[in-house]
Amino acid sequence: MVVATGLLVGGLANASAAGAEASTESAPASITPTGMGAATPRTVDVRTAAAGPQIPASPRSFGPLGADGRPATASLPAQSPSGTKPAPAVAPPAAGGPNLGGRVQRPPGVAPLAAPTTINANFNGINQATSNCGGCQPPDPNAAVSPSEIAHTANLRLQVYTKAGATLCGVGLNTFIGTSASLSDPRILWDNRNNRYLLVVIPVPASTTSTPTLFLAASTGTSACGSWFIYTLTFSGSLYPAGTLLDYPYLGQDRVAALLSSNNFRRTTSGFVPIGSAAFSVSKARLYVGASVSFPAFSVGFSTAPVTVSGIPIASTTNSYYLRSIPGTGYGLYRMTNSAGPGTTLVLQATISSPFARPSRRVRQPGTGATLDPLDGRIVWAPVQDENFVWFTHGMDLSGYPAVRYGAVSVVSNTATVAKAFRSSTSDDFNPSIGVADAGANAVFVWLNWAYTDTPANVATSVTVDGVRPGTGVPDLIGTGRVLVNGFSTVSNFRFGDYSSVAVDPTAASGTCPAGRTAVTAQQYFTSNGQWRVRLSRLSFC
Repeated sequence: MVVATGLLVGGLANASAAGAEASTESAPASITPTGMGAATPRTVDVRTAAAGPQIPASPRSFGPLGADGRPATASLPAQSPSGTKPAPAVAPPAAGGPNLGGRVQRPPGVAPLAAPTTINANFNGINQATSNCGGCQPPDPNAAVSPSEIAHTANLRLQVYTKAGATLCGVGLNTFIGTSASLSDPRILWDNRNNRYLLVVIPVPASTTSTPTLFLAASTGTSACGSWFIYTLTFSGSLYPAGTLLDYPYLGQDRVAALLSSNNFRRTTSGFVPIGSAAFSVSKARLYVGASVSFPAFSVGFSTAPVTVSGIPIASTTNSYYLRSIPGTGYGLYRMTNSAGPGTTLVLQATISSPFARPSRRVRQPGTGATLDPLDGRIVWAPVQDENFVWFTHGMDLSGYPAVRYGAVSVVSNTATVAKAFRSSTSDDFNPSIGVADAGANAVFVWLNWAYTDTPANVATSVTVDGVRPGTGVPDLIGTGRVLVNGFSTVSNFRFGDYSSVAVDPTAASGTCPAGRTAVTAQQYFTSNGQWRVRLSRLSFC
């Protein structure tokens, strides 16, 4: 475990292809809006749409993206590492640190590590053949969980299940949105205060003159199989010239707003070129009644992720936060103020010194020289705020191995407490996501979900989930998790992810397992035919 301090000067710049990123901004510093978005919705019913004429998916076409819209780490070397990963040094918890429950020492007799003790469900979700885009990779797997169902998106499909894994409904995203445009990067969340789903997906601009657009959907009721408001958000301003792709859209939430961000690329005659990243928020009160929306958009650093607020129901907070991992530097923490409505102002609160290196090579697989993309050290799924801490995870390099880093940033002291996670001394670990549930004063349950291979041990793509108990700080998680599925190697897929998810279940798993102890994870692996498949699991600390 490492504790890092916050800097009041430093900066955030858009990602470079490799190496440390420049520090060019001061913090705290208010950010002037550089764009606007607006939309009015239409209504669609999922079961009706699924039963009617289907709109086929359009092939996605990307020219050069670079820095770092993909395929960036396709250029990473695939060499084998020398030696093994060393066991991290164990540091004592620091006073006032995250998940200590008022303690400086761990409770007597309580182990710091505890994978979720109960697997309530562990089943396959969407796969490459059923994704409405069979040749597309990566699958972008994620899931949301309501009191009665699990709603899952991957690639170009929405599929809804009972909590035991029985299919309730499903529809292609082109048919759901009502567009023949090429789509990409769906994400879905459950709002446990208003009992609604939120979903975002982007169109790939067809030409250099296309209007910058993002699709945002909000369910009108509690079931993802029912009706939704579909918003076609259009954008203007310096970050949104004609032909802009709002790539890698993030989706988070607090009590009052859907929080979003994207990495923007402008389509040219030779492909897509980076033009910057933006963050914005949209009023839930207006989304849920189908009212028109408009909002400012703010320039932020590359892959700045919105922070989802924990709690059942979602806790009330004064500010919204966005967090960015910066290889070579640490973390950029942004604060959004909602005093006059969602997304009124945005401030770069701090650049936090906690250096790490992005993965330095591709992921190996046993039995083949084909390798997988470990991504670039970005935060891939929305971090989680619980009380005064923002919990996060991302990939890193550890002694030449792709590995997982996780931890928490204090929004009060602007410091980061971090730890490492990996399956074994020879495993390649990647594509992590985190879920957090409140357990009392400065104490949380933590689910950490990632994929791994272990070539020397002949282990192909596998899914693991580990956990942390309340009051035990931020411990290193090494070989202690639960393996949910062992997969196979692939030679037909070279991308992975681009993300996974953890969603806290708002209801009790049983009479003896209360709400806040269960979460649903979504992660990719490969089947025996080399195609990708999503594993959905429902796990409890009970």
